[in-house]
Amino acid sequence: MRGNVVIGASVVAVAVAVAGTVLAFVLPGQNQQPQPTAQASKRPQSASTKPAEISKAALAALAPRRLRVVSDKGAAVTVQWTLPAKTRRYPLVLQREPADGQQLMTMEAGATSARVLGLDPDTGYCFLVGAALEISQKSTVAWSKPHCIRGAVSR
Repeated sequence: MRGNVVIGASVVAVAVAVAGTVLAFVLPGQNQQPQPTAQASKRPQSASTKPAEISKAALAALAPRRLRVVSDKGAAVTVQWTLPAKTRRYPLVLQREPADGQQLMTMEAGATSARVLGLDPDTGYCFLVGAALEISQKSTVAWSKPHCIRGAVSR
């Protein structure tokens, strides 16, 4: 057919365990390539195959660094951080406490700043940025050190 254009988009569903609670959110994805047909040679995975655990040292090495608030306009805050080179390929999440509804904000891989809206100007907040290293039933996130504002204290 002439004149018809089909535009596709994909999203990746992500579940992250935070403080014993599994949280699900959606990350914007890139257009995905077609999957191989069933005839492609692929080694079947057994039910006992588990991904290798990521060591505490590896988590620390991949965690975002130097998280800071660069602008506090009361109801809107801009936070920035730096990423180790190897972390730039992982999707990121920003967590805030207290949550006031939306606790996690998703960001694309490589992001180094975010604007957080809808804050109460009279409330203190703590922020964390994490790189989602493994997405599974037991997700692994490399978290930054917390950064708190307006008198809030990290738990």
